[in-house]
Amino acid sequence: MSSSAVQQAATSKNGLLSVTPGGRIPPALLRLLFGDSNSTYNREFSDSEDGSSGATPKSSSSYGFSPPGLSFKKQLSRSLYALSADGCHLAVAYADRYMLLERPEDNRPSSNYRLVSVGSEVTSVGEMITAIYCLGVYAAQSSKQGKNHSLCVAVGYSTGYLRVFSLYGHILTTQQFHSEPLIRIRLRMPVQTGRAHNSNSIEDTEEVNLTYADGTVVSMDGKSLYLALRICLNENGATPDADGPMFQYKKWAFSLNMPLVSDAVSYGPATHRDPLASLANASLTSCPMASDATARFLVAPQHGDAAFGVFMTNEDAAMSYSAVDIAGKVAAKVTGAVLNIAKSYFWRTSPQPSSRESTGNTVTTDPGTIVPCAFAIHDPPRKVLDISLAPAAYALAALTDSLGRVMIFDLENCEVVHMLKGLRGSQCAWLEIDQQSTNNDNVSTGRRMFIVVYAGRRGTVEVFELGSLERPFASVSVGLGWRLVQCPTQPLGGSLVVGSPASTRRATLPILATCMLISENAQTAHIQINI
Repeated sequence: MSSSAVQQAATSKNGLLSVTPGGRIPPALLRLLFGDSNSTYNREFSDSEDGSSGATPKSSSSYGFSPPGLSFKKQLSRSLYALSADGCHLAVAYADRYMLLERPEDNRPSSNYRLVSVGSEVTSVGEMITAIYCLGVYAAQSSKQGKNHSLCVAVGYSTGYLRVFSLYGHILTTQQFHSEPLIRIRLRMPVQTGRAHNSNSIEDTEEVNLTYADGTVVSMDGKSLYLALRICLNENGATPDADGPMFQYKKWAFSLNMPLVSDAVSYGPATHRDPLASLANASLTSCPMASDATARFLVAPQHGDAAFGVFMTNEDAAMSYSAVDIAGKVAAKVTGAVLNIAKSYFWRTSPQPSSRESTGNTVTTDPGTIVPCAFAIHDPPRKVLDISLAPAAYALAALTDSLGRVMIFDLENCEVVHMLKGLRGSQCAWLEIDQQSTNNDNVSTGRRMFIVVYAGRRGTVEVFELGSLERPFASVSVGLGWRLVQCPTQPLGGSLVVGSPASTRRATLPILATCMLISENAQTAHIQINI
């Protein structure tokens, strides 16, 4: 396919799947991100800036997605990407800096993303960005653009630091919970099934999870972190009498022989508590703690015989507090819905250490609560490389491994329910669509969930629908050199209960799961199901 086909979508043979080129990152912004001659990565890849090296046969440009005038293929292949929930903002991180971009309104292939902000804030020589996440923060009042959230950028560093920036690059908080590289940032939302609360279920709340290279996981309580960030984002109202906003977090560690992981995720407590679980003996099929676990994790160790392990505990970790460093800003004011949430849930009133003495601004020496291994899959030399969680309602995870397989793992029943084969170098994401059905003149709307797999070795996008995983729903060739990036489905604070006592509701409901492709030529592409 020649470069003249840049306006055309690549469509599967059955017509059910399309990959449509979108906007691209212009060379001027790429030079801004990669152009520092003092950058360690830039010195390493300086030979690629003239486009003379790093070219790959049948690359993404061969399939109608044309590159910008200046090639940064090697730098882009080493970059980290994150998308906002609506896909309108793209964060790109490289070496010690990131930039936040906004999608062009027309989103045509020839249109360029525009720059919103640039951030860095490194404090030591050699400190690099190792994780990035676009974190929406729920706002009680919609913005002029009709959005019900403020966008922040959460950035993890090789020194273990977490720094959260506002939309325009102002630092909101700096925290160091651990000294190892921070490799993943995720927002985990609880299952939202309505207003009623099952007395046999364990209360689950949203949390921001930080995964470190040695397997340590820090779970920041979503409600208190939401309040802290809303204060830092200058909500209008009265200033609370406190040294600074506070949030709660827990620190977890795992019983690994060699503490080095490819990935680790928290998927919350068991959804239903079995009152007889504590009396069950160890001969239970999966794990005697499965039905009353207060915290559950999937861990992919880099060493040892285990491909991955499930870690559970029915004990609770000690809750720690961290004061948010407002970085020179005056503490913001809260009012309205935010103040009501603060009153009903959490606000610091008892004497606490000042923000200068807080563990949030210096590395904590606490190794974390040890979580035992419930069971592990031993199948050498298979190693899980990446874990992609589906939206909470599905209780599923897609695990890519070193043998070219994608395992679909049932989180509640702790079992591999399907294995997709022949997908070496694959990346996974989740995609939902709405579909109406008519039964006896009654029209109902439901959601259909798909697993999107980009097979990096073959250069194909393959889509599988839940319920019929035996064969692909559709597939299309797009070329080599793409990155598959998942969009979040809710903002931080989205599961909070708001409204009057007589009429309460969730702040937001999950939107459809979506994902996007980003090429080594700085071109974006949208994945669409045609039904």
